[in-house]
Amino acid sequence: MTAELVTEKLYTVEEFLNLDLPDDDANEYELIEGRLVAKPKGGVSGPHGRVVFRLSGKIDSFLETNPIGEGFAGASTNLGQTQGRNYVEPDVCFVAAGRILSDFSGSIPVAPDLVVEVWSPSDTTQKIHDKIIEYQAAGVRLIWSIYLLDKFIVIIRLNDPDIRFLNISGELDGEDVLPGFKLAVSKLFE
Repeated sequence: MTAELVTEKLYTVEEFLNLDLPDDDANEYELIEGRLVAKPKGGVSGPHGRVVFRLSGKIDSFLETNPIGEGFAGASTNLGQTQGRNYVEPDVCFVAAGRILSDFSGSIPVAPDLVVEVWSPSDTTQKIHDKIIEYQAAGVRLIWSIYLLDKFIVIIRLNDPDIRFLNISGELDGEDVLPGFKLAVSKLFE
């Protein structure tokens, strides 16, 4: 089953975290704008996992020599909205130093500074749009939206109407969120 809207009931994060789903449910869920969005359990493809692994490894290496914050792969976040209607799991994200305690437990308690989403062919345009809108509304400063099939990346900055596109010959730039981080797009798809 591809990611799709499961119900029209709107949930809070608290209600979402306390849902009693059947053990045999074939899906995992995210909460986007209060709506349950299904994604198949174990539904991550090899190419998707490879891109996430490569990018998170490059960011991790960068942060080892430039300790400016914390990086996460596959971690959940409520986008800093404890009473909100979002509980999502970006593929990779980064939170600048000083924004969270290093010993927090549970989901990331703030909106990340950088969010990376690697979109699979099964992801719907509506899901992509909704998540990007919610990331922006929560104050995520930089979004890298990676499209596996066509091998390009969309760069979205908070409060910047100019959206940039990088093809396979482009270079990711951490800008002021990950200053000094650079990565050839081609390295992600080798």
